[in-house]
Amino acid sequence: MGITIENLRVDDLHANPHNPRKQVGDVEELASSIRSQGIKQPLLVTPTGETDIDGHEQYRVVIGHRRLAAARQAGLATVPAIVEEMDARREQEIMLVENTQRSDLTPVEEADGYQGLLDLGMQVKEMAEKTGRSDRFVRRRLRIARIPQETRDMASDFSQLTLDQLDKLAEFESDPDLQRELARSKDFEWTYRKLSKERDGAKWVEEADKALSRAGIKVESFSGDKQYWNWTPRGYRYEQTIHPGDGAFWKRFTGFEAWPELRVFFQDDCFTLYRPIPPEQLEKAEREKAGQREAKARRGELDRQAREFESIAKANRIAWLKTNLHTLTHERTVAGICELVRVETVGRGSQIPYQPSHGEGVVATLVGFGWSLPITEHSNDHWSLECEENLDAIRRTLDDRPMRILDVLAARQEEHADWHAWRTMRGVEDMRAWYDALEHLGYKPSAEEREALKGAYLDKGDDES
Repeated sequence: MGITIENLRVDDLHANPHNPRKQVGDVEELASSIRSQGIKQPLLVTPTGETDIDGHEQYRVVIGHRRLAAARQAGLATVPAIVEEMDARREQEIMLVENTQRSDLTPVEEADGYQGLLDLGMQVKEMAEKTGRSDRFVRRRLRIARIPQETRDMASDFSQLTLDQLDKLAEFESDPDLQRELARSKDFEWTYRKLSKERDGAKWVEEADKALSRAGIKVESFSGDKQYWNWTPRGYRYEQTIHPGDGAFWKRFTGFEAWPELRVFFQDDCFTLYRPIPPEQLEKAEREKAGQREAKARRGELDRQAREFESIAKANRIAWLKTNLHTLTHERTVAGICELVRVETVGRGSQIPYQPSHGEGVVATLVGFGWSLPITEHSNDHWSLECEENLDAIRRTLDDRPMRILDVLAARQEEHADWHAWRTMRGVEDMRAWYDALEHLGYKPSAEEREALKGAYLDKGDDES
């Protein structure tokens, strides 16, 4: 193998397509140095075996890509070069070893360099020895090199991915679809966690299926709209639902003698277990279910009654407020405002009042009170009555007549009142506070309303009441 040093024409030197480092970067400073001092270290090149139209032999650069680029920028016609005949394996080995000593070689470039040597027959151990790396390091880079070009093209800037991100991307080499999804994601870390969970869950389910099959357990599926939270097989009781990654599952599986008597259902990557109910407990459970059905029917009837009652009561309240709000004396208006502010802030029950008031409902109630507002119906331009035109009109009215804030306070209370309030003790307490304020204004509750305020629509057997 002959080695010579020659001054070669820059036009006869070509970048190596297998060079691990794909970008030479900014060579302005190097070009300036070459202009003043020339090239101190010759390039290493190898003949391509081809000539140009004038018969000049052509060469491929092995070491010195940046120097060649700088020489071109400096305007040199020739550069000193060591010419060495070498095979493809030797050529790639030299380029990889030389570039691994540089800090600006990206993980992807280094990985592809190792892959090139692997394709030429070099073993991992030999690559590690040649580059001064560990076997584990080389294998890690080769795993990155196996990321397909199609996947690389999906990333917004594959070359800028960190080593940690490349390792995570390489984890999905057995599932190209997930790997491509991760590559094109905008939020890499969030997508990685999501896909990892899906991958690990699928693996866990596969292993669990095999284990249950070996144990002779038939895994059933829920049918129709049945779910583990709304249905239990007759004669069984719910035991537990085992989720992906639940290590306790395997411990229970290996030491649980009761497995054969359990029924196992699968849905949404979860296994739900049901245990047989002993005969004596089954009879008790049937009685409890009957009681639950009765309680449900009782609550349904109370719901119906409360809904019907509130429909009438609300109509009465709105009609009275519409007629009387604007006729109240100054003293009664002030007293009403003070009372409603108290209702909204501290109430009269055991807890601070809950006020989820929605502006749409408040404005609609003010319209019900007889307020003249610009927008009283929905349209494409006004999908909500809580719009700038209405709010400006309300504020102008309050600027001229501040005491009309009483209307707004009353509207907020009415918007909050509905039939559900009569079905819980907390709701009844809120309604009592509202009716107290109404009575301060002069409203006279009906006999039915007074019964409702005593809790007529509460389920006396309902713990939450």
